[in-house]
Amino acid sequence: MTVGANEAITWRKIALQALVGAVVGGGGAIAVLSLLEPGEAPGWAPSQLILGGIGLIYGIMGLFVGIGTLAPRLIGQRLLNVADAEDIEDDRANMAGSAICSLAIGAALVLLAYGATGDPVAPISSASAFWILAAVIAVVAIASVLMWRSFDELWRQLSVEASALLGNFLLVVCVLWGGAAAAGMVAAPQPLDLLSLAFGGLLLATFVVIGRRGMMTPN
Repeated sequence: MTVGANEAITWRKIALQALVGAVVGGGGAIAVLSLLEPGEAPGWAPSQLILGGIGLIYGIMGLFVGIGTLAPRLIGQRLLNVADAEDIEDDRANMAGSAICSLAIGAALVLLAYGATGDPVAPISSASAFWILAAVIAVVAIASVLMWRSFDELWRQLSVEASALLGNFLLVVCVLWGGAAAAGMVAAPQPLDLLSLAFGGLLLATFVVIGRRGMMTPN
């Protein structure tokens, strides 16, 4: 009976996460598209669309964690992959910092993708978007150093493993893609592609490392 009840709770949690993710993701996409002039979205280059999509993922992750951190008992323990509200309360500072960093990165990536349209009447230029991203990266780097001091051994190990996996991923992709482009076999990567590789690769590495530890299964 207990096993059956736990399985029911797990599936309800998965369904809730999927539903909220779909709603928030759809709302985010509509919000981004609302910034565009009618008919402008189809003119976006694939590199812009990919980077903007990655930015939305970061934003959704930050929103999920942020809301869960603010209301651990009402929302957090149901929406986030934690055992109970106490887990969130014990690590609230790090989770709040991670949420803010993720939201900032997501917004900066979306702005850069939008600014890369080169439209002279766009609300933000590509140069301004770049400096915003650079400032966000600097702040996130400082925040990461501060949070590192409070990480336990497990989270430090996960961070190291994710960084190593990301480095290997970027090495393989950059060597193969750059070499093939130099040989005229494929199109050369666009500047925004490099950002998508870096930030998208970080997401992929994080999910792989956490998944290997069995930490993605809803509690």
